[in-house]
Amino acid sequence: MMVMMVAAKSISARVGAAFSARSYAAMLHHPPRDATSLLTRCFATASPNQEDEMHRKQYLISGTGQRSKVTCQTNTNHILETDVPKKMGGGDEAPQPVEHLLAALCGCTQATAVYCGRMMKPRLIIDKIDFNIEAYRDERGALSLPITETPTIPARLQKVAGTVIVTFKDGMEVSEEQLDILGKQTEARCPVANMLHASG
Repeated sequence: MMVMMVAAKSISARVGAAFSARSYAAMLHHPPRDATSLLTRCFATASPNQEDEMHRKQYLISGTGQRSKVTCQTNTNHILETDVPKKMGGGDEAPQPVEHLLAALCGCTQATAVYCGRMMKPRLIIDKIDFNIEAYRDERGALSLPITETPTIPARLQKVAGTVIVTFKDGMEVSEEQLDILGKQTEARCPVANMLHASG
């Protein structure tokens, strides 16, 4: 994943330097064959101790799928829907799942950056962040036949790249060192970015 973040004095003027640019090579991955335990195997982590459990933040979501569309409800009373384009057999009635993933990256980065900025000394108060993210994958990873054989090409995203333009409140001047700390700590503390990095 390669993302460039810069500071902006105003909406039109951009200053600062690129930071936290990383490139991750795609690694071949063969998923478990036992479909009943696929999610458990993909997301299981070490059993937490009692102290870890005290700091656990849990997410609950339920959903129902018909044809290619899924409607989900979160335990925070929000509705999320996904679909795929008509050319892929869908109804194109909602964003694609991967688009939700990239939107989640933007949202998680926003929330994490605002928190990190407020905790810095001196505080960096973010007015807004503009995201321009693009990604691609090799469709053969999902569509290759025969269906009984695991694809040799990973289905996951092979590249996530873009720019993140940060505008600070009242045109606040931010040094390269401050921006570097903000960027590194945002990347390190953003759960969605962590997950994308771990996936390779």
